[in-house]
Amino acid sequence: MNQHRAATEPPGRITIGPGGAALVLHRGGAEIVLPARALRAACRCAGCTAAARRGAPVVAEDGIRLAAAAPIGGYALNLAFSDGHARGVFPFAYLDELAAECGA
Repeated sequence: MNQHRAATEPPGRITIGPGGAALVLHRGGAEIVLPARALRAACRCAGCTAAARRGAPVVAEDGIRLAAAAPIGGYALNLAFSDGHARGVFPFAYLDELAAECGA
C-alpha cells in the first residue's frame, strides 16, 4: 500500500513542525509534510469558498504559520493559522489529496 492510505484512516500521530511551518502526518514509518502556506491557501471553509467563487481565492502570506491542529471526530482536523483564520475543517481524505498535489 502506498504512503497515502485509505481516505478515512487517521494518521497514527499528528504534529506541527518547527515554528508552525508545516503539518506533519505520521503514518507507519512515513511522514507526510504539508506546508502551512499550502494548507491555508487550500482552506474550504464557507468564507474561503465564497471568496474563491467571487474570483478572490485565498492568497496565503509567505510567513503564514500553523497555530494549532485540533481533531474533529476521527475524520478531520480543524487548523488554526497565524493570520487568525481558524474555521477550516480538513478531512483526512482532503489532506491526502493535498499531499499528493504537493508531492509529499
